[in-house]
Amino acid sequence: MMRTLAVVIGNNSYYKGCELTNAVEDAKAMADVFNRLGYDVILTTDMNADQSFALLQEFDSRIPGYDASIFYFAGHGFQLDGENFLASIECQVATPNKYHCVGTCIMLSQVLDILKKNSNKINIVIIDACRKSFDRGGSSTFTPIHAPKGTLIAFSTSPNEGARDGGFEGHSIYTGALLKYIGRELLSVEELFKKVRKTVFTLTEGQQTTWEHTSLIGDFYFNTGQLIYSVALPYDELVIKDNSFDTAKDEFANLIGEVKSYNWNRQNPAIDKLLALHVENLDKNRQFILGRNLLQASDNAFHASNFFEKLPDGLKKYSKDGENHVLNGILFEIYFDSFGQFRRDKLKTHCFEQVMALRSNSSFAKSFEFIRNGLSPYKDALPWTPGTAERFIDVDVLATSEKYKNILDGEETHEIIIKVNVLGTDITETISSRYGGIVGRDINSLRGAVANFLNAPVKLVQINSNIDIKNISFATGGNDKYLPW
Repeated sequence: MMRTLAVVIGNNSYYKGCELTNAVEDAKAMADVFNRLGYDVILTTDMNADQSFALLQEFDSRIPGYDASIFYFAGHGFQLDGENFLASIECQVATPNKYHCVGTCIMLSQVLDILKKNSNKINIVIIDACRKSFDRGGSSTFTPIHAPKGTLIAFSTSPNEGARDGGFEGHSIYTGALLKYIGRELLSVEELFKKVRKTVFTLTEGQQTTWEHTSLIGDFYFNTGQLIYSVALPYDELVIKDNSFDTAKDEFANLIGEVKSYNWNRQNPAIDKLLALHVENLDKNRQFILGRNLLQASDNAFHASNFFEKLPDGLKKYSKDGENHVLNGILFEIYFDSFGQFRRDKLKTHCFEQVMALRSNSSFAKSFEFIRNGLSPYKDALPWTPGTAERFIDVDVLATSEKYKNILDGEETHEIIIKVNVLGTDITETISSRYGGIVGRDINSLRGAVANFLNAPVKLVQINSNIDIKNISFATGGNDKYLPW
């Protein structure tokens, strides 16, 4: 994950007649999201002139130590004599003059000068300003500017438009839209602002159009998997990011620490003690982290693997009112790591078949709804996710039959696999290199390899081959073969 520094400013308490309602809450909400994304955040609210100068100095001195930066401002902003000003609360917003503004505002050019010195990074400037118009010498909008190399500048309005202070769930319409999208997995910064623009345009009935200017060269994603933002997870952050779970807190936490030891001599007795605890003594967070650690230990501690061999029976006592927090933890652990980040192509597939076999059991329907919601931002990165209406995954296999002499001078027939196509993608090279152990085996081994690659249940994988496959080999390049000897 990129190391990212986020400077966040929100100003409400301007002079009488110029006060704002939502800018501080907008800034606090943005800072909260940035914190949850793992960024280092500098938050300033109701910033006075001295604070604005100190903030620029801190930003300038700290930015070299980061891979990316974000500068977010919510408050009054305007242009005067060709300069764009971000007003501190000491600025006479209604009757500005250039000399007063220079001493009480951040000039946008100052921010851009800092970014120009750091053009080897990805820099994003977000300005949610121009929230009220005043009859004054200056303009309540911004002078169009060009983004320095490596920078994207996003405004809540286009030139010559004003922005609304409220109107979206206690936030400005612009920041409210940002908060809806900013944690979306696999949503590039350009895609994010395009979605924000559509939402703002619709909610203002075409009266406000967001605007960006970009010279970004690299790709930037606000959320690379570290935040599951599209679902309101019903668990504390300490069990979502269980790498920071305090294993010395009490007896339960101590036992979880033993399970995390990767020493089966310590894991097995700890698992027995955990499973013997009365459910009434375990809140939903403890049940959730118990499920996560049972799956973590299932490839090492046989008491955990035994639990998964009889999974429906083992889970039964944790079910209440259709909820099963232990199963929620197990499912979450398959797809998300100890930092709460999406595992992408490194899912934890121990006991995968046993767990996914429960998806047709109505007693566990809420748990599979939970993981479907949690995975919704990542659906484009997963060939298969547990669904309500599941379909077979058709795999088309092109193969040819050839005879070869074996080491005993006898003949063997091999089915040489030429192409394995699934969901419109040729995965032959991946299957042949990653699953070489299926060479010499039959179609069921191929089905298992494809299921493992797709992280899907074997029963859903349907192989459609032009010939019967009983003895697998692979064709690679010209006439080269992967043969079982």
